[in-house]
Amino acid sequence: MHKAIQCVRRIRRGPFIALLALFLLGLAVPGAAQQMGQPGAQQPAQQEPETTVYQDWEVACFDTQEGERCRMQQTLEIQDEQAQGLFLQATVRREGDQHVIEVLVPLGVDLRPGIRMQVDDAGEEMDAGFVTCVQQGCVAGRELSSDQMSALRGGRALTVAFRALQQEQPFVFDISLMGFTDASNEL
Repeated sequence: MHKAIQCVRRIRRGPFIALLALFLLGLAVPGAAQQMGQPGAQQPAQQEPETTVYQDWEVACFDTQEGERCRMQQTLEIQDEQAQGLFLQATVRREGDQHVIEVLVPLGVDLRPGIRMQVDDAGEEMDAGFVTCVQQGCVAGRELSSDQMSALRGGRALTVAFRALQQEQPFVFDISLMGFTDASNEL
């Protein structure tokens, strides 16, 4: 059986989201990873994003040199005595004509199997491999097909499962899809 974790849905506005969004935007910009931390490299000016809330999802838009970039996100705070204060964040963004989902999970995760996602317990299971780890956690991501985006737009919840290192039972989270369609239309 899966170990269910009780979560409190909370949209976090503030510097963490802005910094994480800028970091993840940097992943999509060619050469940005090479520039990070290099002395004399041109660093983007940090700005507060323009945000709009659609039920359980928040859309944050930033002005970049390439034009406006938007991403939608939802943050869950973990209410579990073993992992109190940790959180999970799901982010969807557009990359050209493709949608990409990224899930930030707490540190201490077993990176080898990646994460598993499924819409409404009956949908197609989707795997996502880990891309990187940052101070706040580890990021897994994948491109979404048009069928997968349609399932997300029509679904009630996205179940995300991952394992902590040296643990057999996965942690399982349900991410609400309320407001997903309206938010994704802004991307």
